[in-house]
Amino acid sequence: MDYLDRWNEEQRRVAQDWRCKNHQIQLALAQIAARASSRHGELSATVDAHGKVTDLRITPQALRLGEIQLRKALLEAIQRAQSEAQQQVEAITRPYTEEPATITAMTFIRNILGPST
Repeated sequence: MDYLDRWNEEQRRVAQDWRCKNHQIQLALAQIAARASSRHGELSATVDAHGKVTDLRITPQALRLGEIQLRKALLEAIQRAQSEAQQQVEAITRPYTEEPATITAMTFIRNILGPST
């Protein structure tokens, strides 16, 4: 086996490792369902890993708040759930994004593409 054969085999192994890690991350991210309640528990919101609202729970107590207070409580719950989901996403992806090989690859790609706008 010559140098190019060894190099090609190593690149195939690295690519397979990355595909496996990516698959594991995608499975973990798909499990994220962050729920947060309003300050007084009148309602709660659940979001996925992308921050998309997937569920709302509104109590009869929330319906008596009035439009402005209901809107504030709803936004508060959604934003808290989104923040929690973002923290979970970062915790899941951190081990992968902090790997030296990933950092090297991302630096290489940024150097090729140039600064982002």
